[in-house]
Formats: sequence, structure tokens, C-alpha cells
Amino acid sequence: MNKIGVSASVRVLVVALFSFLAIILISFFKVALEWEDAEQAFYSQWFRLGYDDQPPLYTWLQICINKILGLNRFSLVGFRAFIFSATLFIMYKFAYKVHKNENLAVLSVLLLFLIPVFIDFNFRRLTHTSLMCLFSLSLYYVFFLLMENKSLRNYILLGLIIGGGLLTKYNFALIIPTFLIIPFFDAEAKQIVWNRYFFISIGVAGLLVSPHLYWLFDNTQYVSELKMSMAHKTKSVANHTVFSSLWAYLKSFIQLSILLFLVFAVAFFRRGIQLKQQKWNSLSKLFIIQFVIASVVFVSIGSSKVSERWLLPIFLPFLVLLFSFFQFKKITVWIKWSFRLFVVVLIVQLVRTPVEKMLKIDSSVHHSFEPIALKLDAFSKKQWVLPDVTYAGSVKFERTKKMVFSSDDFTLPKTVIDSSNAIFVQKEKDANLEIIDSLIGFGEAKEALYFGVKKK
Repeated sequence: MNKIGVSASVRVLVVALFSFLAIILISFFKVALEWEDAEQAFYSQWFRLGYDDQPPLYTWLQICINKILGLNRFSLVGFRAFIFSATLFIMYKFAYKVHKNENLAVLSVLLLFLIPVFIDFNFRRLTHTSLMCLFSLSLYYVFFLLMENKSLRNYILLGLIIGGGLLTKYNFALIIPTFLIIPFFDAEAKQIVWNRYFFISIGVAGLLVSPHLYWLFDNTQYVSELKMSMAHKTKSVANHTVFSSLWAYLKSFIQLSILLFLVFAVAFFRRGIQLKQQKWNSLSKLFIIQFVIASVVFVSIGSSKVSERWLLPIFLPFLVLLFSFFQFKKITVWIKWSFRLFVVVLIVQLVRTPVEKMLKIDSSVHHSFEPIALKLDAFSKKQWVLPDVTYAGSVKFERTKKMVFSSDDFTLPKTVIDSSNAIFVQKEKDANLEIIDSLIGFGEAKEALYFGVKKK
């Protein structure tokens, strides 16, 4: 029997395997791709140093997978499913590293299914955020690994994780200052950061991100678009008060963790758990620092909207911290019921799409993009330019051998699209285009689409 216990490992592997299979199976109930999968179907047509308003790592990996498996439903969804399953396993490893307890490590994995956004978004559709969850947990795991073994290998691994995280989502940068501040409050963390090998970690991370950073700051238009995208997503305005921004942040944090706190509150009052004498360990200090840093950032940019999925990868590792506060009277009972919860959640997710169809609850994934592709087939020798990335990726999925373009792809060089030899699909009529076909009432939004060529 190995150090962390065969039975515990098997339980986690079963949960990870079932999750992997469920994510793939769910995708086959959908007629169309989820919108982030459609984005990857589109962007993975090219290797670039930057895509849209996200860093490029996820798409680079997707390109590699597509080269091996081709562009299909399995290559897109299977990659997401693998990331989700790997996240469960890293959570297990990290929890065991912190608590040295197999049961608590297994329970940490199972209680992830009490986080709504982790299941509703991460499980079904998210790409970059899913990968950031994996890198975030990996960062904490390796940091705690360094507390025990400050080897060169672990410092190189730390650098790879930091670099990979920064190339996955820009808000991974919110996590880094936490590990630079913690040495001033924690002796163990101080020994990690104030170590000569830590400069190797910085060098490895810098080496990984430098090509993208060079491209980023060499393209002022992209940086401008990036700022506008961030302002739009956070609804940042200059006249927002500190209180309104802080409330938006706190409300999102509460929504992220409300089910966990309710379960623990009920268990406490029913005497299923009891409070332990709390010590200010490294993880609790990291949580306080991270919570303050995130609040300062969202307040400073005047954000009036903070999405739960933005906070998910930042605070996911701190689920493990809950077990520092409580003593479980019957931990095996918790594991038994948590596993049943996992099974119920899995079944609900599996039947969700078929039930939506049966009850005529409309959703974008119920509408095939084949009607658009069929109309475009009449212009096979022209370039196809769709109104946005979601449309373009969905049509690309229907016609995998055809190069497809998008009107809102601001990272594509303008010279690539030959407007004199292109068919444009737009949601509104354009005076510069001669409309030669249309598709009225398409999709969930019942949109009108117009097919046009440049006027001579």
C-alpha cells in the first residue's frame, strides 16, 4: 500500500473517470457546440501568439490535440473532460498534502460538487477557466510540496506552473502577489521564496510568457481591445463607489460558497462536526492575503460586476481550508453521502439536455448550424466570414475542411480576408453589401441572418 492509500486513490480515480465519461456523453446530447467549444473550433485553425481577450495556451494545446484526433466533438470536449478530471485528482493530492488524511482528501474532491459554478459552468462548458483551476490547484500543491522538499526539480515545476497559468488566463496574475506577500507573515513560506532556486522559477516562468508578452505589447490595438473587453465584462465605470464594487465582489464570493457554508452550518448545529482550535497555518494566511488582494483589485478598477467563475479558480484551493476549522465525528458517513451527492449531480447533468428538449426549454445547444453551412456550400470557392467567433466556430465544426473567418476576430491580420472574394454573413443589413440570401428566425434568439457579397 502506498503512502496515500490505494483505496482512497481508487475512489478519486473512479470519480474522475465517471466525470470524464459524463462530460463527453453530455456533449452528444447537444446538437450544437457550447460557445467556448465553438471558439476553440475557430481559433485552433491557426497558431498565433494571442487570441481574442484570452492568453493562448489553451488554444495551443487544442491545436496539438486536433492535429492528432482531428477537429471533432471528442477532441474539443474530451480535452475539457480531461482537464476537469485532472483538477479533481490534483485537489485530492493537495488536500492530502495539507492534512495528511486520506478521508479528508477524498471528501475535498466530493465536496467540489457543492460549488454550483464548478458544475454548471466548469463541468459543461468552460475552457480557459477550467485550465486555470487546474493550474491554480497545482500552484498551491507545489508550494506546499516545497515546504517539505526544496529541490531544484520542484522549483522548475513551480516556474512551469506560474508560466502556464499566466498563459491560460490574465487573472491568474491575481494569485501571484499572494505568494510574494506571504513570506512576510509565514516562516515556512519565507524559506521557499527567499531561496536562490526561486530565481530559477521566475526565469522559467518569464521564458514561457515572454513571446506572448512581446506580442501583446507590440500590438497596441490588441491591448486597447483587451482593456475595453475587461471594462465591458466588469461593467467598470469611474463613478462607482468603493462600497458598490466591494459589494459586487462579496456577493459573488457568497454565491460561490453558499452551499458549502449551509451544509457545514447544518452539520454543526446537528453536532455532526465540532469546531477545532484554530491555528494560523500557512493556508489560512494565504486565504486572508488572497481575499484582500482580490477585493483591492476589483475596487480599484471600479467593477460593478464580479462573476463567480472569475473567483472560482482563485479560491478553489481554499476549500481544503474548511477542514482546518472542524472535527468530523463520522468522516466515513460524510464520504458516503458526499459520494451519493456526486452520483445525483452526475445524473442530473446527464439528463438535463434531453429533459430540456422534452419540456421544450430552448437553449442555444439545441440548434444546429447546418442550415447556415448548407447555404454557404453554394459559395464554396469564396471565403466565409461569419458575424462572430461563436458562429464561425460552429460553422467550422460543420465543415471541418473549410477555412472560416469571423468579423469580430480582432487578432486576425486585416489582409487575410479578401473582401472581393468573400461571402459575409451578418445579423444586420449592410449598405456596402449586396444581399443575395437570408435565413430568418435562426437559433434560440430567432435571429435574422443576411448573406451578402461586396458591391461592385
